[in-house]
Amino acid sequence: MQEVQVLPWEKIAWSDEHVQILYRDWGLFYTHKQQLDIAANYYNKSLELKDDDSRALYFRSQCKRSIAQTQGALEDGLAAGAIEPNNAPINLEICDALYELNQLENCKMELHDNTHVFYGNKVAAFENRLVVVNENFNDSIGETLGPFILRNEKIFEKVLHYLERRKYVDPRPLWKILREQGKCDVLSILEKEEVLLSPREVARRERAFKVFNQIYYNKSWIDVLFLKELRENPHLLLPQCKVSTPFLRHLTHTKYEVLKKFLKMLQARSPLYNEQMRKCPDKTVWEKHRQAHLNHIQYQTRRNMLTILRTIRQMRAKGKIDKLSKYVEEVMGDYVVLKTHRVMPWKFEFLNEVYNTLALAYIDRYIERINSPPVHFNKNRLLHLLRIPTDKNKDRAVSFVFGDKSTYQEPDATDYTMIAYKKYLARLEKRIHFSKYSIEKCYLLHEIARSHLKQNRVDECSSVGRKAVEETKNCNSNVWRFLSTLLICKAQAVLHKVERTKEILDEAYAVAKILNSPDLIYFVDSCRQMNDAEISMKKRTQSMESVRRRRSKASIESRLSQVSQPSDETDESTQQKVQE
Repeated sequence: MQEVQVLPWEKIAWSDEHVQILYRDWGLFYTHKQQLDIAANYYNKSLELKDDDSRALYFRSQCKRSIAQTQGALEDGLAAGAIEPNNAPINLEICDALYELNQLENCKMELHDNTHVFYGNKVAAFENRLVVVNENFNDSIGETLGPFILRNEKIFEKVLHYLERRKYVDPRPLWKILREQGKCDVLSILEKEEVLLSPREVARRERAFKVFNQIYYNKSWIDVLFLKELRENPHLLLPQCKVSTPFLRHLTHTKYEVLKKFLKMLQARSPLYNEQMRKCPDKTVWEKHRQAHLNHIQYQTRRNMLTILRTIRQMRAKGKIDKLSKYVEEVMGDYVVLKTHRVMPWKFEFLNEVYNTLALAYIDRYIERINSPPVHFNKNRLLHLLRIPTDKNKDRAVSFVFGDKSTYQEPDATDYTMIAYKKYLARLEKRIHFSKYSIEKCYLLHEIARSHLKQNRVDECSSVGRKAVEETKNCNSNVWRFLSTLLICKAQAVLHKVERTKEILDEAYAVAKILNSPDLIYFVDSCRQMNDAEISMKKRTQSMESVRRRRSKASIESRLSQVSQPSDETDESTQQKVQE
């Protein structure tokens, strides 16, 4: 092999031992300047030249502990301790690494062993650490542990089962595991099951995360929350930046993991139940403040509920139905769903009031259509009465005009209407999964069917509308039953299935009679008359078409008979001539 030619100014005149000490000193210098990544790089270079340098291992262990790489710090400390077994600073570094790894039992054992090995000034540091560890044990399994167990003993079994399940990792290939389960015998990627959490559980976890950080990080908790949201922030991680975006994503994730490790260290030394008890040692005072806080929330919730009801009634009186529907969805899906019966004991009554008011507002729109001026055209009269848009010119694509950018249509343009429809549908389906009351399910099924109808998904609208009708039987809500029946009627009317529409209108007429509303009876009766007119018109056109077909068939047969008669006469004359 040819030797690499090294230029004279590239040669280092110092020996490897001298360079190794130089790298170690540079690492120590950058450690003091808090540039820990650079310091770790120089410690690595120093150990590449001499891997049994106990001082370099000791310094690198301290550096790794400062950047939350505690496992690596423990390995470096153990390696340095193997080189110099009776070195007090190195043994103290091993104990600190065990302490920060939350291995308090092992740390206590090491500290006890070192107190018997060293004496004088060296043993004082180990004794001080031992006092701290003993206090940590007192905080964890002391007086505060008993009340915590009594409060949460019901969920201990679930938590232990979850931890055991996460701890067990099957080392076999995926195809072997699936073959035993009878699912699949080839190597495949399984679909991850999405864990559905109720809105109240999501809010509880968010609140618990904030409280957890507030207790241990004090006023810096807001920075932790900001860093958590920064990891997927599209304003920081721009997709156009091919170089900086991966670096920033790695940086934010790494720093957040460091914060989580430090938080686990603090939580292991003094658990959350101990910190909460330390802030308020008197249980009577703590319970008094808790009840006062809950009462304050209950009073404020009552005032908010009254404001919501007043706003809903005003919107209904003004006829702002679309705005009312959006407002009800926001209030019931984001605010009321998070309230418990402790702070909102009248929750069921409030739900009934809101959803029934919304249903009556929807019915008002149909009654207004009766009082509107009559329609002079015969076609689509039923669709106009059912408030189904019949102007198809709005749905046509805008013609391309050269020079007008508003008429340009890109082939891969984003369909924001479809995106909004899918988001709204997913929100409603998630809500219906966790809804407890039948009247709320009626509302959600009605809204799902209505959103399907807006996207011209007629079959889905009919199916979901039928589910809504069945659900109304559980809560005996004839108002929502009438609205759901009309939705099915709309879906059939769009397809011009007049016979099926007649059956649905008969069902709606029966519900309107149960409601004992003259306006609704008149409305449904008008719809039935228009549908009957369409049926008679359809039969008349079908009969006229059949008559036209019979006449055309008869005329064709007569023409064929006229054409065939002369040919027969000519055939007879030719036969007579042949015989002569």
